[in-house]
Amino acid sequence: MACAAQANKNDDDDEEDAGGATTEADFLSSIEICSVLRSDVLLMQNWDHVNDILKLLNLNPKNSNNTDFARVRNYMLTGHAAHWRQLIMTSQFTDPMILSSFKRYAKSIAGLARVRRRTASLDQASISQVIVNNVRQVFQRVPCRSLVDQNKDRLSYFADKILPDISRRKHTMIFLPSYFDFVAVRNLLLKREVSFVSVTEYARASEVSRGRARFLQGHKPILLYTGRAHFFLRHLIRGVRHLIFYSIPEYSEFFTYHVNNLANGNMDDENNDMDASERSCLALYTKYDSHALERVVGQSNCKRMVGGEKSTYLFDT
Repeated sequence: MACAAQANKNDDDDEEDAGGATTEADFLSSIEICSVLRSDVLLMQNWDHVNDILKLLNLNPKNSNNTDFARVRNYMLTGHAAHWRQLIMTSQFTDPMILSSFKRYAKSIAGLARVRRRTASLDQASISQVIVNNVRQVFQRVPCRSLVDQNKDRLSYFADKILPDISRRKHTMIFLPSYFDFVAVRNLLLKREVSFVSVTEYARASEVSRGRARFLQGHKPILLYTGRAHFFLRHLIRGVRHLIFYSIPEYSEFFTYHVNNLANGNMDDENNDMDASERSCLALYTKYDSHALERVVGQSNCKRMVGGEKSTYLFDT
């Protein structure tokens, strides 16, 4: 059986009874091999749909459906089918959400096996593909108390340390890989009455075109750009002179793309003589972003930046 996680989730939602329990997920009770292909792409949609489907695998069926129980294996009758099921998940990169789901739902009695590709050196990292000149790429480690509090601590750091500076300059783009982070930053800017435009995966084409034009012309100093909007739509944002990564992108090539896009920072009619030294790049990260950070700066640099005494690291091109 081949299916999309979202379509399968919608089918299950349509078949819920009045009490909220799923009544027609019996066809998932006999799955012996579950293969989740391109998990990184599903991560760009809604990973909760994947978790909801994995949670329904190998549950005892609610209806007999004219089953000949003499032909059913004993371990299925005793509710141990999940321990005999193989779960195979493939992804272009390692992500904590994918690893968490794999550890939670891979219950095979044979154990777990994980194979990953390491970024061995800086030459193989995406930052080595930055070709724009005279751009100081600053990586700032945000202090956080725990994994649960990292989003709150990141927002507080952004509000106290970053926002006062960027609110006074134009042509600043903030790249937000998570839509939840976008909502938090958007609400913060609205509360502080900071002028901005946003480009998201939910915006209409007319809104995106109007926002990009206002940002390019300098009428709006800040543009918020979500990771999923770039993944699905690949907008070319012109006029970016100051780039801020609210967190490290899951796809490391996004980092390279947007830093190289700073070369188009002076493509407006008002200021064609912008000096290259006016471009800047700032990336915020926490110690829990090591998987994404490793793909950008390499394994050795990642270890030093996550566990080092300094909190600010500079890469220059």
